[in-house]
Amino acid sequence: MLTMRELRIVEDDHTGPLVTVTDGERITRYRAVAAHFEDRTTFFPMLGELEVWQLINLTGDTHPIHVHLDPFQILARHPMRYQIPDAGIEDLDITASVILGRDPDDGLSHAIDDNERGLKDTIRVNPNEIVEIAVRFTTYSGRYMYHCHILEHEDRDMMRPFVTMAPELMPFMA
Repeated sequence: MLTMRELRIVEDDHTGPLVTVTDGERITRYRAVAAHFEDRTTFFPMLGELEVWQLINLTGDTHPIHVHLDPFQILARHPMRYQIPDAGIEDLDITASVILGRDPDDGLSHAIDDNERGLKDTIRVNPNEIVEIAVRFTTYSGRYMYHCHILEHEDRDMMRPFVTMAPELMPFMA
């Protein structure tokens, strides 16, 4: 199922399905908090604050990810390999092990291309890759979305909302 899942870092004592990301030294554990466009909104960027997003591709396809509202800049492309056990992705119940580092069969360079060095509204996320982007939402507060720009993927739920908020409203979001 092609959906865009939002992940949240969890504490070590969390039980249940996890996405575990390691670089050999540090381990970060995530749980899925949303998987469909109609799931509750979980991202509330504050206007004027710098946001750093990590886009993790656990599929065999390249996905051009488009973020609405304000442009962003690509910070890094990290090659990775991953394992998903049988029945490891079931809606919000997602289990995967991600190891940063190149897969021996990975023929991609994972470098930031020259045409990607400026401000963008769409970025290519290749298979076996984590892409880090930085964005500062400054234009408007309100409900927006990010999604895969392949129409068939977007129609199959690779799209999620976010709501930009003025700083004075953030205390009400806790």
